[in-house]
Amino acid sequence: MNNKILVVEDSHDTSNALKILFEYNKFSVIQCFESQQALDIAKQSKPGLIILDFMMPGLSGKDVLVMLKQDPKTKDIPVIMLTAKTDALKTNAALKACDKFMTKPFDNKEVLKEAKKLLSR
Repeated sequence: MNNKILVVEDSHDTSNALKILFEYNKFSVIQCFESQQALDIAKQSKPGLIILDFMMPGLSGKDVLVMLKQDPKTKDIPVIMLTAKTDALKTNAALKACDKFMTKPFDNKEVLKEAKKLLSR
């Protein structure tokens, strides 16, 4: 099992909370705060899972998701999309490409459970 998780989140507080949660549970975490950088890191480091924020400056999380799923090097990496916009899933067909959609604030146990499930596939 590839236990490397790429956290793509422009909020440093949220990113750090996820980093602490996953590292405490023996996962390796790469933090990224910019969309374009996330695409480069995903190709180079091939994480087992990507946690991706929906609302990002520059390229949106949705745009990053589409690019990840179109690239042969990253298309099979599971993605958990996080958002504070609870209506985003209903209004955005592109988000169906993500493996799990979760709203903020998220429950640590639920995020951890979903991450473990996706990483074990």
